[in-house]
Amino acid sequence: MNEFHPNEENQPSKPGKLDRREFLKRVGGGVVVLFTTVPRFSNADAAPSQSPAEPAFNAYLRIGEDGRVTCFTGKIEMGQGIVTSLPQMLADELDVAVGKIDMIMGDTDRCPFDQGTWGSLTTRVFGPELRAAGAQARHVLLELASEHLGVPLDRLEVSDGTVFDRTEPGRKVSYAALTKGRAISRDLSVPVATKTAPGYKVMGTSLTRRDSLEKVTGKEGDDDKVEDKK
Repeated sequence: MNEFHPNEENQPSKPGKLDRREFLKRVGGGVVVLFTTVPRFSNADAAPSQSPAEPAFNAYLRIGEDGRVTCFTGKIEMGQGIVTSLPQMLADELDVAVGKIDMIMGDTDRCPFDQGTWGSLTTRVFGPELRAAGAQARHVLLELASEHLGVPLDRLEVSDGTVFDRTEPGRKVSYAALTKGRAISRDLSVPVATKTAPGYKVMGTSLTRRDSLEKVTGKEGDDDKVEDKK
């Protein structure tokens, strides 16, 4: 299990065994978007089974009261580079710095079961759903900002986690301030418009991989641990 820049004090335990209300209570305050990624199979019998005890969502992201974004997913880093590329997707959709995004991956105490990491599905199936969840969270935060600033939605823009009035940039409020004392949850149940290529600032750029130091120094960097490796 890898944690990259963890910043989570309210850590839910075994969400698959919790009802929704208890789960959200353990997640803590802020804005939480729950979403489901189910691979599209041509043969239904080929899909891994899902226990009725498991939650109706299998990943979630949270914008906390400190303004940091945390994505919890059962996907794991096996050398594909997803621990770096997934935050790039979220950074563009939420308009936050990629360094403000924490990834909690493969932690069975905190990440719902999502059928595993296989078939090259993380980027092409999970990625679009993650982006949509980010877009949903951004919309929720824009609505909160509109109410807070008394500014219509169509006049608001976001830069580095701060919402501002494009006609009066001094009128602004940060994501952190908007989430203070709030506990808002949303399900990603309908399609949400995500950004197109002209709006990308982080996707498509070359970043240093988050696990580079572990790889070049011989430390454990992937989620596939083998004891007493020689």
